[in-house]
Amino acid sequence: MTVKDILKTAATLLNLTDCTEYFTATEAAQGSEQGSEQVSEYQASADTLAKVDILTRLANLVITELASSFVPMACAEEVETSDGKIVFADLAHNITRVLSVKNEFGHDAEFKLYPEYIKVFGGRYTVEYEYLPENYALSDTVGFNEGKITAALLGYGVAAEYCITQGRFEEAVLWRKRYSYGVERAALPKNAAVKGRCWL
Repeated sequence: MTVKDILKTAATLLNLTDCTEYFTATEAAQGSEQGSEQVSEYQASADTLAKVDILTRLANLVITELASSFVPMACAEEVETSDGKIVFADLAHNITRVLSVKNEFGHDAEFKLYPEYIKVFGGRYTVEYEYLPENYALSDTVGFNEGKITAALLGYGVAAEYCITQGRFEEAVLWRKRYSYGVERAALPKNAAVKGRCWL
């Protein structure tokens, strides 16, 4: 799932036909050499590009909110250290919580957490951790498990946020309800509720 997949859903929900045309044209460029000619002929207006920029920013807002509050992104990363320090800044993502540290044989390793690094013995390790994503661009792949969190679900969240920016508050509430319900159904423990937001 890419950011563009999310935005295509949101643009369809919001009837932003100029944005859906833009996404179709850019996909054609990536898909074939002939597509690059089609894109060169397709001229997106400044208004369309402004909408795409707003939608991209809102997608990052929704993704970060979901990752920080309800469905943490997690990954496992192999590292090697000679001085016994696994420095957080050297990891691929912005780490928020260490889930486990395993040695090269797959066994749990002893470690100690410090503000800027994990202290271990020297060698190879696999660090499993939760993280907050950086800002994604249109073509970037989003780090959620797609089986639980889909482009369609995130599209509801983006649609809600976009409606807020346009003063369409009743419509925003509708999309937000669908988004919140989807998050509860797809990702949260039974009987958990998504935290409400104030619209005014």
